[in-house]
Formats: sequence, structure tokens, C-alpha cells
Amino acid sequence: MKLPIISLLSSALIICTISPARASGGDDNPPNASFGIAGSFGEYCAWERKKGETHMRYGFAPAYGGGLVFEKMFNNLIGIHSGLWFNRFSIDMQMKESWKWTSVDPMSFVPMKMLVTGWSVSVPLSLLISLNASFFSFNILAGIKYTHIVDTDIKLKNFMLTYKRHFDLLPYINQPQFGFTLGITFRFRVARFVDLFVGGIGGLYVTEFIREGDDVSLLFDLTTTAGVMFRTNLFPIPAAASAQ
Repeated sequence: MKLPIISLLSSALIICTISPARASGGDDNPPNASFGIAGSFGEYCAWERKKGETHMRYGFAPAYGGGLVFEKMFNNLIGIHSGLWFNRFSIDMQMKESWKWTSVDPMSFVPMKMLVTGWSVSVPLSLLISLNASFFSFNILAGIKYTHIVDTDIKLKNFMLTYKRHFDLLPYINQPQFGFTLGITFRFRVARFVDLFVGGIGGLYVTEFIREGDDVSLLFDLTTTAGVMFRTNLFPIPAAASAQ
């Protein structure tokens, strides 16, 4: 049910981004849109906002991904940024039961270490503020992001376990994740309609990661991105076109 919604939303964003503006007075206005491809590398972790009876500790673990990016500039200062990303992520987890004097379970004395890995699909939507020079642009991005976790695997790393050490985590987590993002991008013009960019962005999700637990854990990530953008307008937008 969620994947068709993602596909429809992505299609609408692409159509709105690359569709040309209507003709005005017999001359076509430039669409001032850009599209490109990008890759990412970063770290995923989780914040235990509320502790429960079972204490969870999270550590940073590497993540990487790639996708398509789209931008629409309304003028030389303000625009919107979106895309469709495919991500491979991992999270280090450590679980420990609260110690009790009456407990005789040896597992309560040994922390349960786990490594979660998985795949997800993300659709960000950000307000873009651009500060331009002749061949350079500094961008500030702030917005929201929808991520759908499509596959997970958890590996238990406790020497006291003798049963299955791998299992699927999907039944125990919230697959749809909604969050907020904030980041910056440095863009360099390398050809008339081609830019190279590099930047960093952070995201904090407001949807609980673990489902039906007595604690509350929220995912967050720190990511470096780089890629190439192909524009449909000169950069910066000429003053005459920007005023239309």
C-alpha cells in the first residue's frame, strides 16, 4: 500500500519539476529546473528518547546510497529540492535487561549486542535557499523526508546464544518513517548546463523505530552527498528571466 503511494508522489514531483513553463507573449520562459544523480555515505544511529525496562543503547554504523535528485528554482534565491533515494543502512544496538536482586537469568548480566542492516527508499522535500556567484553556489536545505524501510536483518552477537542468530526485524519496527532534515550544499559550474555538488545533511525522524516497546527510540542520520546536476537554464538565472 505504501509503495504505490511513494511511486505516485515521486512521479508527481518529477512531472512538476521538469515540465516547462507556459509560453508568455510568444516566448517560452525557461523552466529553471535541474535533475541529476547522486551518491551518499554517512552514519545511522538512534536516540533513546524514553527509557523502558529494557535498556537500549545505539551506536553509529555506516550507511550508503544513491538516487535521483530534482530541483526547481523560482528565482535566484528560493527553490525546492526533492529526489528519490535508495539506501543501505546499518545500526549498532545493545540491549540489557534491568538488573534485579531476585533475577537468576544469566542473560540479564550480559548485554545483547546486535547489528541491524537493511534497505530503505526515501523521498525528501526541502526548501532551497541559494547564494550565487558566477560559477559557485552555496545552498541551504531545510525540509521533511519520508522513508520506507523495505528490508531488514538483525544479527545477534552474544556468545551465550545457541539458537538462531539472524532474523527479520520488520515485524517489530515501524516501516514508514517521517522526519525533518537540515543541510548545506556547495555547487560548482563545470559546463554551461552542468554542475558538480557536494554537501552534508542531517535528519531526525519523529516516528518511533521499535514498535510496541516500552521505550521510545528515534532514528537519525548524518550523511555526505555528492553528484552531478543537469540544468535547463543558465546559472545564475538571468535577471530578465528571473523577473518574469
